[in-house]
Amino acid sequence: MTGAHGRPVLLAAAGLHMVTQSALAPFYPALFRAAYGVRELAATGLFLVVCQVSAVVALPLWGRATRRVPLARLVTAGQSAAVLLAAGLVLAPSYAVFTGVSVLLVAAKAVVLLAYPGLARSHPRGVLPGVVQYVAVLHAASVAATLLGGLVVSVPDPRTALPLLALLEAVLLVACLRLLRPARAEAHTGPPAGTATGAGGGAVDGPAGGIADGAGGRTGAAVGAVWRPALYVLLTAVAVYAARPYFTEYATGAGASAATATLLFVLPHVAVLALLPAVARLRARLGGRRLLRYGMLVAAAGLAVQAAVTDPGWLAVTRLVFGAGLALGQVALDERVIVATGSGAAYSVVAVGQTAGLLLAPLVATGAATAALWAPLLVGGALLCVLALAAPVAPAPPARPAALRDASRAVRAVPRVPLPHGRERLTERARGRGAVSAFVLPTPAEGAQVGFPRPSGIEPETKE
Repeated sequence: MTGAHGRPVLLAAAGLHMVTQSALAPFYPALFRAAYGVRELAATGLFLVVCQVSAVVALPLWGRATRRVPLARLVTAGQSAAVLLAAGLVLAPSYAVFTGVSVLLVAAKAVVLLAYPGLARSHPRGVLPGVVQYVAVLHAASVAATLLGGLVVSVPDPRTALPLLALLEAVLLVACLRLLRPARAEAHTGPPAGTATGAGGGAVDGPAGGIADGAGGRTGAAVGAVWRPALYVLLTAVAVYAARPYFTEYATGAGASAATATLLFVLPHVAVLALLPAVARLRARLGGRRLLRYGMLVAAAGLAVQAAVTDPGWLAVTRLVFGAGLALGQVALDERVIVATGSGAAYSVVAVGQTAGLLLAPLVATGAATAALWAPLLVGGALLCVLALAAPVAPAPPARPAALRDASRAVRAVPRVPLPHGRERLTERARGRGAVSAFVLPTPAEGAQVGFPRPSGIEPETKE
């Protein structure tokens, strides 16, 4: 799709999407007060909810578009709209206009989420290194977003950050126009729908997320193959992100300073980045399902213990444990999701699940925090523990087409004919040199039995 130069552009687009979605959130209350005189915290909550809803609505539409338009072209179109909309945020005269423009901006940027499967499958070393690279970019972006958010809330006028956002979007658009050039013969990103790349770089058959390309239908098994991981991703997002909104208040309420609370907040992302280089070795040793299960259990333990300790030192340890489990679990889960959802259209269902989880997580956190500030941590840990026990099995390869299956059975049913004396010796010598043959092509006489045409002018060999 994009070549070696397109991968950094798409990774940068995903990272910038994470930064803008996370880094700007802390200063929305200050922005609304300074720019529009809106002081109600409910206005910020409404703003965040409608932005997440716009992503949930836009993702299936972008997914359907990937069936007809190359994803690289869609990313460029979405980025073009993002530049105009980011400039519109700078000029927005009221809270209502700012909210409306932001809704359109989130919808336009949502297309970059669909590039994830193609990025992972197109990695030179296979799916697993591609997943590790993408996860590293997102967590590095989260660290940058946290630091940038701290700087933004410290300036007198938060609106000064908006022109910088528009500038970053414009720079990214230039990179998209220069480097995202889909091949004319390509209609989709990476391999055809239904084919993913294995960890070693080879092709792995897997369900195409319920998209029956060419037929336009969905089988029950294929629909389950995409909805099951989507539901699992949704619940995982709820469990992980429900622990975020009230953590800094929990830490400061326990006696930590604001700077210490910020450091504690970012520690899980640092732990993920530190552990990612070892994930491939652990994956080879444990296997995908056990890696997912152990990762979820470690993350659950880290969250649950956080709810029971208040000392900053112990909180730092438990945050690192949570991040270590998150690294293992996220990589294992993403690898399975990408194999199970081969096409961008199918992956849009999983992306909707993740976005819906991000929408539900604050509601779960708020409901739990009404009892105690440590309650969201315990709820997230309990949900991760349940998800660990329900770790999905690896997606099974689809059944072969009936015609190919019947032809294979016919070939296996053909009686083995002894080779002539000279050919038999040649075959034995080849085997001695290490030559391996999965099957022997039928002779012309045998070919007639299974529908292979007999070459003209060649008579079948007679048995001696």
